[in-house]
Amino acid sequence: MPEKEKLSLLARSQSTMCIFLSAGIAEHVQQELLEHYPPDTPVAVCYRLTWKDERIYRGELKDLAKIVKENKLTLTTMMVVGEAIGNRQGLSRLYAPEFSHLFR
Repeated sequence: MPEKEKLSLLARSQSTMCIFLSAGIAEHVQQELLEHYPPDTPVAVCYRLTWKDERIYRGELKDLAKIVKENKLTLTTMMVVGEAIGNRQGLSRLYAPEFSHLFR
């Protein structure tokens, strides 16, 4: 990875990050993020998003590698890390079928 794109540098802002193609190095990702995020930072490990067999595992950053390993996640996995994960439960209601008006 180029120097200016290292996770530990990007993590300094503690903003919500989406990390693709890194399930195979989940322990390394966890270590680099823990340099700047608190261990209890919310995470969502998303497997095969938008596919019929999509799965989303929620937890804390200190358990990120464990979540990936225990669920045998590999390709098509996205890790989302940040406080935005903990601010909402469930799916968005933005396009709920019972809304008949244009503006929400």
